[in-house]
Amino acid sequence: MTARVLIVDDHVLIAVGLQLALSARGWDVETTDGPTAAAPIDHARRFQPQSVLLDIDLGEGIGNGIDLIKPLRATGAEVVMLTAQTRRVVLAACLEEGAVGWIGKDTFLDDVVARLHDVLEGTPLIGCGARDAMIDELRIERAGLRRALSPFERLTARERDVLTGLVDGLSAEEIAEAQFVALTTVRSQIRAILQKLGVRSQLAAVAHANRVGWAPGATKLSVA
Repeated sequence: MTARVLIVDDHVLIAVGLQLALSARGWDVETTDGPTAAAPIDHARRFQPQSVLLDIDLGEGIGNGIDLIKPLRATGAEVVMLTAQTRRVVLAACLEEGAVGWIGKDTFLDDVVARLHDVLEGTPLIGCGARDAMIDELRIERAGLRRALSPFERLTARERDVLTGLVDGLSAEEIAEAQFVALTTVRSQIRAILQKLGVRSQLAAVAHANRVGWAPGATKLSVA
């Protein structure tokens, strides 16, 4: 039976080049790059690939490829990340979502083919021990992020808005003008922010927010 592979990558040169190379080996290969997150999933349902090569960073239209792993697996395909990403916690997040492993974008074509053969034959790309170790690292990383972000959860909605303004480089006066409130109100909110974050200055508050990756309205931790 001819191997069917779907390549999900917004880098057209990489996707088409790999499609031509694999097709020359007798494989049935198609590509997709959106334009929305639903498009690759619909494509996989129609095409019914045995394996999906999926990039992590898929640009503005699709976004984070990690979010597509589970729905693509639900179509019956094994998902292999095709990525230049090297951070272990990001790759671990892919494994956690159900990817069978990853292939670096700097991998030679013969090695890509060999690894895809392994996937199609049911041979794991990464051992259970290595997989478990990486996912443990991811959990430790997330626990650290939760601890670092916990003081920000104590901020009120107004305080989050003020901190957002500070992070964006606005002065207290500019924040007050933008929010149509008194300057004394904003200064009071800044004092509350400093106290809750355990820092002594606005610069320290901004540096702390940037260091831990705080963003207003965030609903879940992300390592990608």
